[in-house]
Amino acid sequence: MYGMTPWKDEVVQYPYRYKETQNSDGTVEHEPSPGSIMQEGTPQSATNFNHMENGIHDVHVAAAIFMQYQMHYVEAREKEVDERLDHHDAEFSAETGTVTLNNTNKVFFGFNNSGSTVALKTVRKTMNYDLDIEVVEVTGGQVGNVIVYDKQLNGFKLKFEGSAKSVKVKYKVRGGMYA
Repeated sequence: MYGMTPWKDEVVQYPYRYKETQNSDGTVEHEPSPGSIMQEGTPQSATNFNHMENGIHDVHVAAAIFMQYQMHYVEAREKEVDERLDHHDAEFSAETGTVTLNNTNKVFFGFNNSGSTVALKTVRKTMNYDLDIEVVEVTGGQVGNVIVYDKQLNGFKLKFEGSAKSVKVKYKVRGGMYA
């Protein structure tokens, strides 16, 4: 720890009084004549000034070390935050895909009773996820209702009730990543 030098002003009876002496070469010499000294001042010496310079240098070194630490700390915190955000994004990002559902019923006037399993790329933590279904293509008949059933953490099943030979649907899974 830096030991401070308590600087004191010199306090004298006559601060600006000088004794003037004529020299033989024509020059004049001024010698302080302060009268009585009421407070001795701190000497302005190389020792005191170098002590001050060393203290200033030490503060600059300490500040540089602290800044280096702060930079590493902030960098580590930013990395941690980025990792958490990446994890958060992975958990809450929507998953989309397409699947073609085929009618395997051979009876002429019968309706479809077959389904298809859709596996999720990201396993959910709960089955409380939402599904948006959009029919994008139909072949040979009517679609009827598209039904989502047998939801699991890693997937779900789809079927349609109509008489179409095949139905292509686009799905979007949202949520379900928090318990």
